[in-house]
Amino acid sequence: MEPRERFAYLAARATSHSATAAELDELCALLAAMPAEEIPPQLDFLLRDAAPVAFDAAHWNNIATRILAADRPAAAKVIPIHRRSRWMWAAAGAALAITTGAYLFKSGQATNAPAIATQNTTPLITPGGNKATLVLGDGSSISLDSAANGALSQQGNAKVVKLANGQLAYQSAQQSSAQPILYNTIVTPRGGKYQVMLPDGSKVWLNAASSLRYPTAFNGSRHVELTGEAYFEIAQDAGKPFIVTNGSTSVEVLGTQFNMMGYADETSTNTTLLSGAVKVNGQKITPGQCASINHNSGKLEVINNVNTEAAIAWKNGYIQFEGNDIRSAMRLISRWYDVAVEYRGHVPSHFRGTIPSNVPVSEVLKMMEMTEEVKFEISGRTIIVSPGK
Repeated sequence: MEPRERFAYLAARATSHSATAAELDELCALLAAMPAEEIPPQLDFLLRDAAPVAFDAAHWNNIATRILAADRPAAAKVIPIHRRSRWMWAAAGAALAITTGAYLFKSGQATNAPAIATQNTTPLITPGGNKATLVLGDGSSISLDSAANGALSQQGNAKVVKLANGQLAYQSAQQSSAQPILYNTIVTPRGGKYQVMLPDGSKVWLNAASSLRYPTAFNGSRHVELTGEAYFEIAQDAGKPFIVTNGSTSVEVLGTQFNMMGYADETSTNTTLLSGAVKVNGQKITPGQCASINHNSGKLEVINNVNTEAAIAWKNGYIQFEGNDIRSAMRLISRWYDVAVEYRGHVPSHFRGTIPSNVPVSEVLKMMEMTEEVKFEISGRTIIVSPGK
């Protein structure tokens, strides 16, 4: 069998999780022996026909470790996969797979390093992190990312606490109906996200540029107001339906897990159900479905068999594209990295793939540039997008 045929066979075995330890070692040896310029088209051959839908960190980290160790001294420390350079990502087969007829690498030809501005004079744009502001019932505010762990405020009968893991929580005695209900609002900036446990024990993960307004005690129905995007794990209480409103979209649940994305600059508000059952503007959906409400027409469309992992990739520490066009992809990047975006010309590409969200923005852009369909330039905190070759 020719080396390239053997490589294709072993790569397919690795992608399908069926390769033996000996086969993985052989694959590593073949990659280590390849000239650098031959690796991209070889991996393109793999990705074109067998690109995984979702990133399996444990599986690919194992393969990456073997590949990187193949041409290193035995004592060398292997870098964790989320810190690898783009070539290490490529060699691990875990880098961004991008489609419009193109993948991470152009088929059949070597791809030179992207020409994105990465000189020392270009400021490093780092990813977002746990950042949020809590607005209390009296209008005062607390910066949660800088606040110390422990009690932050007393809101009615509820004590607002920042836990050791950074999560915001409410510890409360029984609220009497005679006491006024106070409302708190947690706000994340661009480049921030945060987790809060509501008074009923429901958990909410808030994405960048989002806000959640909620009472400090739930009497009767449980009603919260969302802007932007959040993932919910709702505590079951049959007597108290949980209602989330985001603009003109209303979601009613009893106990379930779902993601709701309704940024004003997106074309629709999407509610993706992972478990349980919810009603979106009166329309019941089941796990694996997404209720999408168009912002212009108000029309509700139920989409079946959606990739639920893609919907909550942001919560799990990943940037994941599911056929996003360039503007949709850049809106996601803009929110997480807190950058402005300018367009110079039309870029027809659609992107599909996964990358950890804790890498600098330049690494994300370099991988997208490897399609040769798009070019980027960084000027301060502005990303300039133009067509590729």
